[in-house]
Amino acid sequence: MKRIAAALCAATLVFSSCAGDPAPRPGTSLSSGDGLSLAQKERNDIERAIALGSPSSLEAAVGMAGGSSTLPVADAKIYGWIAYEMARLVYPELAGGLPPSSTSPPESPLVRSFIDARNGKPASPGPDAGPLLELFPALSIFRLKTAAAAGVALAAVERFNRFGIPSAAADVARGIALERSGDLKGALSSYSRAEELAADCYPATLGKARMLVELGRGADALAAVAALSPTLADSAAGRRIKAQALYAAGRWDEALPLITAVLLGDPLDSRFALMRAHLLVERGEYKQAAPLLDAYASINPGDRLYILLRARSAMESAKNRSAAAAALRQGLERYPDDMEMVLYAAEVFWGGTPDEKAEAVAFAQKAYAADPASTRALKVLLSADLASGNYNQAASRADAILAVGAPFSDTESLYNAYRGAGRLVDASRLAQEWRARDPSSEAAAVAWATSLVERGEKAAASDLIGKLLAGKGSPAYRSNLYWLQSRLQNGDDAALSSLRAALVENGMNIEALAAMSDMYMKKGDYQRARFYLKQAIAISPDRADIVERRNVLTQLGVAIP
Repeated sequence: MKRIAAALCAATLVFSSCAGDPAPRPGTSLSSGDGLSLAQKERNDIERAIALGSPSSLEAAVGMAGGSSTLPVADAKIYGWIAYEMARLVYPELAGGLPPSSTSPPESPLVRSFIDARNGKPASPGPDAGPLLELFPALSIFRLKTAAAAGVALAAVERFNRFGIPSAAADVARGIALERSGDLKGALSSYSRAEELAADCYPATLGKARMLVELGRGADALAAVAALSPTLADSAAGRRIKAQALYAAGRWDEALPLITAVLLGDPLDSRFALMRAHLLVERGEYKQAAPLLDAYASINPGDRLYILLRARSAMESAKNRSAAAAALRQGLERYPDDMEMVLYAAEVFWGGTPDEKAEAVAFAQKAYAADPASTRALKVLLSADLASGNYNQAASRADAILAVGAPFSDTESLYNAYRGAGRLVDASRLAQEWRARDPSSEAAAVAWATSLVERGEKAAASDLIGKLLAGKGSPAYRSNLYWLQSRLQNGDDAALSSLRAALVENGMNIEALAAMSDMYMKKGDYQRARFYLKQAIAISPDRADIVERRNVLTQLGVAIP
């Protein structure tokens, strides 16, 4: 860009030494064909370079105008001035601190048209106007952000295109207008065409990357950004789009420093504030995210991402499930088909009241219908099936989760589904893999020991349980091991001793309570059977096997209120 300034300064010296300038011409038609004079050919070449509107073509236009041997000096001044000022308008990152042209604006319809467009007052040229007069009104889009300016730019580009002259500047202007009107795909097409016409037309590359980000193609946006020169990539505009591209591509660790840098330069940029809040929430840094979310609330409280982040902060940081649920209800009213919000609502509501649990299942079913590979939806449905005792359905959910092949942390629920459905081979296989994968997991150890017991491998189960009880562990863990041990004992007294030990470790062990009730039922001691079953009923009154035991005692005349 500095070369353009140098070329213009050199041309100015030449122009100022000449006298008797011919009257400036109002514009040309860029006629083509054989037999053109040298003067007309030079004029056409200069106007085509200006019309192309790339940094190199504008520089070339200044050079051609200043070095022309046939062009009237007045016209050379016009072209040189327009090329320089057009470069300042379209390429501010390259122009940097370049001052306005040191040459006073020449008097010419072309210059007036350009100045009007630059000042946001584009005029409609007459029916016989040349291509540059048609192009210049479109350039107002680089200064104005109104819907009217977008309409003017689109109309001007359409008129200009009838000349069939390549113009990266026109395509960029059209892209900006379409982008602002919401036509992302149309804007992407225009930016891509401009980039093909002139690789150094970096606003086209930046625009292309922006549209790829908006269309959810973060990786493609990064590839587009990679084409920028290091200087442009490090400019404010370059850092901004690279940050967005990294964010859209899910490369959040790389995006966060760039997003932060953009906010340091412009703390009021709400889009980047929300992106930073999102990444902080993902990292669990809720306190740092809170001021950003508070500030964004006054800008667009109905934004879907903002609502999700508010819900997540309430649930995951403050442990305020009610506040999270309230935020999600507000979000679902506005975005009923947003699957991310539907899924999170399913997860949050599953921890609530029975009515909210029913809502959670409905949300999970909706998300599952939209994406049968959604393990998050399947997890809620699996939890619901296990809670209702529908083990066959739960096992089918487990099959679907494992078929997806995605990481799934709740192996215990998968194991319980297979075990409850009587698919002991599948339960045993899962328990063995779980134990091998996580040997320090108490739940995995209990699952593997349970599988050995239920497969009838008493010696192996007894040996494993003995070794596990010799070590340390939580009361609930040791309680379950004693309960399993009771199932291996040969006599009732030994079994009762193990069950008592289980209840000493954890008086809420419903399996041990039910087993104690069964032992006393077997002995005919119905009052003691009632004593232990009553405690089991208090823990899980709706569990099918507990209800069945209660009915048996009732039939024997031992009622449990």
